[in-house]
Amino acid sequence: MKEELNRQSSIVNQRLIMVIGGARGGKSNFALSLAEGMGDRRIYLATAEALDQEMEERIRLHKESRSDLWDTVEEPLEIATLLSDLKGRCDVVVLDCLTLWLSNLIMKGDNTDEVIIGRVEELSKMIFNLDYSIVIVSNEVGMGIVPENRLARRFREIAGMANQILSDAASDVYMVMAGIPVKIK
Repeated sequence: MKEELNRQSSIVNQRLIMVIGGARGGKSNFALSLAEGMGDRRIYLATAEALDQEMEERIRLHKESRSDLWDTVEEPLEIATLLSDLKGRCDVVVLDCLTLWLSNLIMKGDNTDEVIIGRVEELSKMIFNLDYSIVIVSNEVGMGIVPENRLARRFREIAGMANQILSDAASDVYMVMAGIPVKIK
């Protein structure tokens, strides 16, 4: 599968950095620190939706953890459109996180796996035309046991493919484990 992805990718995007790791492993903090060295006009693109009180609190704490040097934009579904609209308005965007975006698309209910992967491929290609850098945060979900339910297996498969597609297009890829970033590409 990786060979096929490599054949499909014609250009490595010098402005795309992937930050991948497990939940609560320090990915977001590392992505923010990387981005702070990439320009003064910074946008944090949040894909999370506050669907319950616990998530509302997590989002609030996440916002408070960023300095006021960051503008925050929330968009759970139309990432490519929003990124296009940000041309000329920023130096760097941190998209946090890819896997929440994928979850949002899956839960929307009218997206097949092919449609979702098509949106990821579209995103990987359109990023090359942006006039700013982008750091994408994503979870590595394939290192554990095989989930017992169909929805969880579907999510794992889509997330794995999305991580491969975007990492293939990226100039740099970091794995963050226990708060320690390791450059893997």
